[in-house]
Amino acid sequence: MEDEALDDVFPFDDSILSATVEKRPNCVHCARPMPQCVCHMICSRQPTETMVLVLQHPAEQNRPLRTVPLLQAGLDEKKCHVHVGKRFKNLQELITPRTALLFPGPSATNCLDVKRGSYDTLICLDGTWPQARLLYHKNPELHDLPKVMLGPSNRSVYLIHTQPTNLHLSTLESVGRALEQMEGLEGLEERLIRPLKEMVRTQFSYGAQAHGTQVEARVARKQEVKQGHKDLTVAPKLENFDYDSF
Repeated sequence: MEDEALDDVFPFDDSILSATVEKRPNCVHCARPMPQCVCHMICSRQPTETMVLVLQHPAEQNRPLRTVPLLQAGLDEKKCHVHVGKRFKNLQELITPRTALLFPGPSATNCLDVKRGSYDTLICLDGTWPQARLLYHKNPELHDLPKVMLGPSNRSVYLIHTQPTNLHLSTLESVGRALEQMEGLEGLEERLIRPLKEMVRTQFSYGAQAHGTQVEARVARKQEVKQGHKDLTVAPKLENFDYDSF
């Protein structure tokens, strides 16, 4: 009887279960919500000699602030292809005799030292570093590929994301710099990251803060533990960051 009385006061509407939350439409080019579209900052598609193959971890599809759509929008659409998954069964069909993997390691060649025309295809792994390593280990076809890597660089402009160290870059920045250095395309990276900077500035305008690195977070947590703090730092903010001039 009590349940029936409650049903009279709070009648159950089963239409709630089938209701769907209306999502904001996203731009088909930059994948940002229409009010935050950054396509006006994208230069015309940049011509390159190298084919870029992005192997993307599925979890990246759920990230709201991704850089690969900006890479696709900035390069010739015939020169940039994205494949989503963990194990790519047709990977061998995509690999040419002159394919290189953008992946750091002791055997990797600095992109500045790569002779122009050495490679016609560049494979990049998109995801967090643990996800990128997982993709590498799950796809043995990648293991014997010649590897190229970026040298020391400036801090990533993807400041709304906590990078492992000051040397880590977003996928957009990494590919842009690799192509610029391997093909001698001066200014390519800067042209490609213009919409990324705009995306970051938009997030700053909504109250987002510039993130430090995971290394800086660990240092901060150790200090906080020593001081007896209970609420430990997860993503440290950059101190004295000049938001107005970014």
